[in-house]
Amino acid sequence: MRKVLVLVMCMWAVSTFAQDSTKCNVGKYVSWGLSLSNNTDFNTGSYSSLEFGLVKHDVAVAFVLGRGNLDGVFRKDDAFSNYFYEFKVAPSFPIGKVYGNIILGYGGYFNANHNFIEYGLGVSYTHKRLGYGVSFSNWDGVDYVSPSISFNF
Repeated sequence: MRKVLVLVMCMWAVSTFAQDSTKCNVGKYVSWGLSLSNNTDFNTGSYSSLEFGLVKHDVAVAFVLGRGNLDGVFRKDDAFSNYFYEFKVAPSFPIGKVYGNIILGYGGYFNANHNFIEYGLGVSYTHKRLGYGVSFSNWDGVDYVSPSISFNF
């Protein structure tokens, strides 16, 4: 499953950004999200992330940094292996005044031999430079609902 997901991500990203760039500008964004699972403990069942991305032809390609859960964040003994990186591709399509998107991601934890995939669906609304969204995804084997706020450059 991981190999297929990574292959689809690469094909989508390459086919989008390999096209003639004179006809379409590349948008840039940064997004903060807080992902919530159905775990009864908020700190261990939630994670926060910061996403940096490019958008062209309604396909976002992003690099994400975050922490696997909120338990123990900012403590003196916080380990670097609690933090993750992810590469994400998210094609989107208009649904009235909002955009729907398909989420495909692959990442891992720093200083740890643990990789993961993400797949899901989302919806977002943009007003001027701010975007508001919510997504449902399976991230590292756990289902999450993730509200997000984006700033578009």
